[in-house]
Amino acid sequence: MKLTKYSHACVTLEKDGKVLLVDPGNFAEDAAFEGVDAILVTHEHPDHFDVDRLKHVDAPIWTNAGVAARAGELAERVQVVADGDVFEAAGFAVRAYGKDHAVILPELGVPCVNVGFLIEDAVYHPGDSFTQPDRKVHTNLVPIGGPWFSLPPAVEYARAVQAEQTIGIHEAPLSAVGQGQAKRFLDGQGGRPFLLVTPGDSVEVN
Repeated sequence: MKLTKYSHACVTLEKDGKVLLVDPGNFAEDAAFEGVDAILVTHEHPDHFDVDRLKHVDAPIWTNAGVAARAGELAERVQVVADGDVFEAAGFAVRAYGKDHAVILPELGVPCVNVGFLIEDAVYHPGDSFTQPDRKVHTNLVPIGGPWFSLPPAVEYARAVQAEQTIGIHEAPLSAVGQGQAKRFLDGQGGRPFLLVTPGDSVEVN
């Protein structure tokens, strides 16, 4: 399976001629939206869910009830999933985890529903949370920036998941210096490598 990183939280996975698009937000490059067979969306914020661009992508969408309520004309293509659901999207086996977006400010509480996705029991995308999967994974996508982000829980999350490799996501607010700092603290956690994958580049997932 090939994973291609796009800007911020967007990735695609390719397997057996099929393409799965995850969190196609408004920072993602146009190339991420091409040749897509199915779409997963973790939550409703525009940096993860670009409604206008998805109008031009003819593919089914799996997401939570909060996103479905904001999908507008895309609603007829949306299939609602929640924590614990297991399903198939364009031939990819997917498990859903969690229900809460990370808190940005205490007085605002939980901003919205957030569901993480484990794909092919190999790649885990948590959305805007540090919700952990209940099994080992090969590749863990670790948020490294954003208004809700804090380094200590990110390191604890990376240690707890114990993936074979971690890849930084949610990096759009960070300069190259900030991304380097994230690598400094996250690389080698649990003896595993941390990868800063440049948007447009790909890695193989075993």
